[in-house]
Amino acid sequence: MNQTEKKKKAILDVTLKLLKERKISEISMDEIAKKAIVSKVTIFNYYENKNNLINLVLKAQLGNMTGEIESILAEDLNFIDTYYKVSDFKLKQIKLMTDTFVHNLMQQYATSPDFFDTGSQQLQAKLYQTLFEKGRAEGKISPDYKDEELYLYLELFNEGLKTVSIDKLLPHAEHLAQMFLNGLQKPQD
Repeated sequence: MNQTEKKKKAILDVTLKLLKERKISEISMDEIAKKAIVSKVTIFNYYENKNNLINLVLKAQLGNMTGEIESILAEDLNFIDTYYKVSDFKLKQIKLMTDTFVHNLMQQYATSPDFFDTGSQQLQAKLYQTLFEKGRAEGKISPDYKDEELYLYLELFNEGLKTVSIDKLLPHAEHLAQMFLNGLQKPQD
């Protein structure tokens, strides 16, 4: 690993550590530089601004989860089992994170317009598309629902989640998942 890579790694590691301990508003670039043992100028040579650095660190953590979700989707599971296994994995990951880190993640997701770049959005859409196809093939998602409608539904659901604390959400995760899955069925006439 060359000097540049070592400096970048130190900056990212320190930022991640701080995101687990304190709110974003309480973290300064000066502190990151001091703890990473680099100059503040060095940080700005690698990252546009604090928001960009925070986004990169948070997205890296989410990226680690993406690979596991792709593996789950590739397993020979039915739609319901796949959905629950993905949901359980996400919940376990959230429980492993500190409350402060989850707060920072949700805050950044809710307030940073560039949190999800085009590549992240496309990957997320691909994962959902795989799940939708599995659900339709098994008759668990009504063929009457177009992909655009399903994405809109998920977007509305995700936007609503931004306003709910994780402590309030976790105890109801199972029921919310069941409500979501029931809503994908074709309405009875």
